[in-house]
Amino acid sequence: MNLRNFYGALVLSSTLAATQSIIFPRWPQASKISSEKLNNLKANLMSDRYVLQPLPVRVEHSDFNISHTPIIGFTINSNSKLYITNVQVRDRKNLQVSYFTESIKSLQLTNAATQSNQPPFFLSDKSPEGTTFQTCLVSDNPSSYNVGVNQDQLTLAVDQAKSLEKNLTIKRFFGFTPSRRYQCMLITLKTTLPAQEDSKLWLDLLTHFQKTFN
Repeated sequence: MNLRNFYGALVLSSTLAATQSIIFPRWPQASKISSEKLNNLKANLMSDRYVLQPLPVRVEHSDFNISHTPIIGFTINSNSKLYITNVQVRDRKNLQVSYFTESIKSLQLTNAATQSNQPPFFLSDKSPEGTTFQTCLVSDNPSSYNVGVNQDQLTLAVDQAKSLEKNLTIKRFFGFTPSRRYQCMLITLKTTLPAQEDSKLWLDLLTHFQKTFN
């Protein structure tokens, strides 16, 4: 009888926890960018003869719907600037670059930005000052579809991503962690390089990111 009561209480507590996570989802909290992987990225770029100089770190942001880590930036070869930050949203429908940059105005593209029509998916925005490229990378997903800009692309990448967290299945059962973390790394490149050279730099940087963070 005691065993039956124990299992009954166990089922009840897990049901209540799961219901709580659905009705009252926790606030988003973007995880910090791995210092080890970031250092590996910088080392690999410098070994490819890129000259990197750090830019001032911009503050993090967190509210009921979205969270992003401090924005880390570098100048690359004196003609380009690279910015990265991890972004997490509370609601699946907001997992898209246009929503992220509503709270990061300095990285927001214009309405004239165009999207690539094949993987890797990204946005490009040309202006008299140069070109801005932007995408979001879902870590721990080794497929070629691990970057994207809209909800369909990014939710697919999140659903495919492998989790490295120990005992995640048990934690999900008891409602201790969300079944999905709607998070990705927002990557933005602003460059004054001429056409073709700018896209070559961007695609090379993306390859480095994909190798380092997956």
